Amino acid sequence: MGIDAITAKIAEDAAGYADGVISDAKKEAERIIADAEQEAKAIRGRAVEKAAKDSAVLVQRRQALAELEGRKIRLALKQEKVSCIMEGAAECLAGLKADEKIKFLAEIIARTGVREGELLLNAEDRKAIGKKLVKAANDQIKSGKIALSEDCIDANGGFILKYGTKEVNSTLKAIVDSVREETTAEVVGILFGE
Repeated sequence: MGIDAITAKIAEDAAGYADGVISDAKKEAERIIADAEQEAKAIRGRAVEKAAKDSAVLVQRRQALAELEGRKIRLALKQEKVSCIMEGAAECLAGLKADEKIKFLAEIIARTGVREGELLLNAEDRKAIGKKLVKAANDQIKSGKIALSEDCIDANGGFILKYGTKEVNSTLKAIVDSVREETTAEVVGILFGE
């Protein structure tokens, strides 16, 4: 065998070896690409799954928030209606006939437990029922010494009873506010069937 034959044989073996290496490299590259594609597909799948879960959680949160806002709006409307009713009650009390108003206020004065003091009314009530109210209150209180004040209050009705350094605020607004907490649930039940 001559040099040319040996060289040809080496070249042939080298080409075969190179073809084998290239073939193995292509197979390895195809395997790596296939693995990468499979991994990418798995990552996409997990991403889609996570996005779906995140989306569901987000939708659920938004629905809960919307429901909460709806409840807040309904509550505000209910409170507004209850306030209107309470204001209407105060106006109703302010519009009582003189004898009914005297009886109502005299009973409240008697319930205060104050036996001696100065009664302040708004200017209209002072003029219309002041003296009669003081007499009715003193008649209900044993040894009552309630006197009508020359001063007037700025209120829709009711009174302020001063005794010593203290006073009892029984203006119609204060009376209605005091029963508001006790009666709101009942009023809501009547109005809204709750």
